[in-house]
Amino acid sequence: MFNKIYVPIDNSDISDKVLSEALDLAKDTGAKVRISHVVNLEQITFGIEMVGVAELKDTLLEIANKLMSHVKETIKTKSVDAEVVLLENYGSDLALMIIDDAKAWQADLFVLGSHHLGSFSHFITGGVAEDIAHDSDIPILLITKHKDT
Repeated sequence: MFNKIYVPIDNSDISDKVLSEALDLAKDTGAKVRISHVVNLEQITFGIEMVGVAELKDTLLEIANKLMSHVKETIKTKSVDAEVVLLENYGSDLALMIIDDAKAWQADLFVLGSHHLGSFSHFITGGVAEDIAHDSDIPILLITKHKDT
């Protein structure tokens, strides 16, 4: 059985479903949960001399903190042993950063969301879930957003 479930989320519409499924699984199994969100501040490192960089960083962190507050409220309703972490990324590979944090926490399951962006969008943006699946040996439960029929 899985004892430590790692759940990376973003601000997408699938994240609420991923969070809910992960928390329900943890509640049913007694597992601990670590929910992470990565704030991508890479653009900040290229603009240290630019006007507005500090404001941009503050805005990005404010958005992330609002998401984390929402997550904490959701956790309270589920009565699950969970922690929330905010990771700042200044240019590292996003998937590897998440994998490293999960390994350091000794996670034994990822719960990930898939956006189903389509092949062209996936080609341009890549897929963090796919990269994690490719680069990690931690098992993955993939939550998808099914199309309305």
